[in-house]
Amino acid sequence: MAIGAIFLLSVFVLGCPPVQDKADELVHQLRDLPTPLPGIAPGNGILPEIERRRREIYRQIRQLGTEALPALQRGLHHDDVRIRRNVALIFNALAGGWVEELRPKLNIVSSLPELVAALDDSDSNVRAWSAQAIGGMAPDSIAALPSLIRLINNPDEGSRNSACIALGAFGPAARDALPALRGALSDSSEQVRAFARRAIENIQSH
Repeated sequence: MAIGAIFLLSVFVLGCPPVQDKADELVHQLRDLPTPLPGIAPGNGILPEIERRRREIYRQIRQLGTEALPALQRGLHHDDVRIRRNVALIFNALAGGWVEELRPKLNIVSSLPELVAALDDSDSNVRAWSAQAIGGMAPDSIAALPSLIRLINNPDEGSRNSACIALGAFGPAARDALPALRGALSDSSEQVRAFARRAIENIQSH
């Protein structure tokens, strides 16, 4: 019997879901996780149950590796904003490599089109975390530069912050963003102005 046929038979007999079904299930479980990530550990050192659940879901997603990416990409288009937020957040963490359960860093460049599309999401958190995920992939995500530049003019302060953060991650490769970033130095938000200055410094550092 061919290997593929054996695998399909084992799925049918043992009830083991195919990888994509498993990935979609994990993405659906993200819905109930709070966002954003908690900033500091509890003073008593005991992790809340919901955060233990987050770590386990993240661990399983990272274990699937790139095979989890199609399900995450679909999650960015989900009708439920809680899923879109959590998917954008995990993409941000995957690109940054700063969550222990998602290490080592995963190459998520194939998800760039979905992340760029998410910059126009109706939810500010989805836009912000998608932008930072794009910055985390720099310079491989240079194709997203025009979309990030447009995000600097978004009415939402968090989106403008994240656009500046993401653009700064490209360094000199983001020179085309300098006019927009210099414009952001007159932003009404002190935080946006600070992130814009930092981005300009990073871009002009070489």
